[in-house]
Amino acid sequence: MTLRSSIARAAGKSSYWVLNKFFNGGSSFPGRITTKIDPQILTSFANQYDVVIVTGTNGKTLTTALSVRVAREQYEQVLTNPTGSNMTQGIVTTFVTAPTPKHKGLAILEVDEAYVVQITKQITPIAFVFTNLFRDQMDRYGEIYTTYDKILRGVKLAPNATIIANGDAQIFNSKELPNPIIYFGFGNDNPADLKAPANTDSLLCTKCQHILHYHKLIYANLGDYFCPNCGFHRPALTYQVTAVNQLTPTSSDIEIDGYPFHLEIGGVYNIYNALAAYALGRFLKIPVAKIQHAFTSDKKSLRAPRSNSS
Repeated sequence: MTLRSSIARAAGKSSYWVLNKFFNGGSSFPGRITTKIDPQILTSFANQYDVVIVTGTNGKTLTTALSVRVAREQYEQVLTNPTGSNMTQGIVTTFVTAPTPKHKGLAILEVDEAYVVQITKQITPIAFVFTNLFRDQMDRYGEIYTTYDKILRGVKLAPNATIIANGDAQIFNSKELPNPIIYFGFGNDNPADLKAPANTDSLLCTKCQHILHYHKLIYANLGDYFCPNCGFHRPALTYQVTAVNQLTPTSSDIEIDGYPFHLEIGGVYNIYNALAAYALGRFLKIPVAKIQHAFTSDKKSLRAPRSNSS
């Protein structure tokens, strides 16, 4: 760490201590101070952590929280930004206020879609987790394809990082990328030919603009999609929900790859969040039994967000 980085980190830690102790705050302002002194401060942490970036318009916070719980089943030191301060300043605060890891740590970070590139300019992640892209966030960055392009600007700086993407979202299958890709989604052995309701978001094929059909529709525009015109279809899934046994407003009993899981949270959209955390856990070579335990080990920490929460 350079002298400049050391001064910047000390300033950030000091401001965090004051804000946290006396004002119960400090999630982003310390990062602002730190980056004013050293705009490249994140590069000083590049060798201290393997970094996973979780992004998408919806579900980032819960996916990150579940992923952290899964990782802590096996990793001694897991850094994250639990306040949801997911832009550059908040992420810098997360790093500068954390204890220096004794060994190489793991950082699982919720990152705003437009700020993925800012992080990957300084730290190369080992993986990206893509939750979904819905148009309910258009007031922030415009069309979902514009949002996806913002994400891909960051991904292009890390061509060897593995992408763990929602395979039921056609946008994540719309562009050729050099990265290794793992897809997760809901399994389906149903040959049905279904049409989504006319007011469903993103119903046009990204290849030929024909209306998409579905073998199975899960939630909103997510499901086993295919285009009857050009043959574009959902990619093969690496990890999948194989059964939904019981859903209540506050819990879910499901099977992933045939293994039973209990979630203290309701909503089909939250099953996607758990599935993303499971996929990341398997990528990190965490045994299924430990993931099962992680999902039920801290019931009080899970709160069901609205379907458009981020």
